[in-house]
Amino acid sequence: MKKLVNAAWLTGSLIIIILLAGCAPTATQYIPLPNDLKVAPDSGKARICVIRGYVFWISAAAVDHLREDGTPRGDLTNGSYICWERPPGTAHLVLNLDNWNSPGFQGNLPVQADKVYYLYKDALSPGLKSIPAAEGQKYLAEYPKPEVPPQVSLVHAAGNQAPSPAAPAGAQPSIGGGVPGNKGAGY
Repeated sequence: MKKLVNAAWLTGSLIIIILLAGCAPTATQYIPLPNDLKVAPDSGKARICVIRGYVFWISAAAVDHLREDGTPRGDLTNGSYICWERPPGTAHLVLNLDNWNSPGFQGNLPVQADKVYYLYKDALSPGLKSIPAAEGQKYLAEYPKPEVPPQVSLVHAAGNQAPSPAAPAGAQPSIGGGVPGNKGAGY
């Protein structure tokens, strides 16, 4: 009888955990999401996709905040991504865990026009690493689309989207290391 009660308790606990995992928030993106992530970026622009891998029991509730050149680009949760387009140049990326001021990863990514960059992180490898396009597309298909607040979508629909600025003059290499080059990533 005791084994039956323990088995029922364990089964009920697992069901609750699985249901709660389905309620996990998706990523929030503060810049318009490109319409079709399977095609090349707009002519003369590059696309950056930052993917946070899914590790069920590690950092499931934590949120990573991503900034590019000092401008917030989005919040990443387990099993999520954000993607945006920008002009060529150097993108200074900063990824902070849980709050905008916590120390985290930062690095410079040299960005070329007409390329797509897939950058990946998870709880086991907190820095961003470049991954091949096929692997990046697999994650984009598997993970839910990020939420884009209505005001961001309205600005984009009206054609008032300001381009991302280039890295500030005299930008220094990151303290946490650079983002690995685009080996394998992009079209």
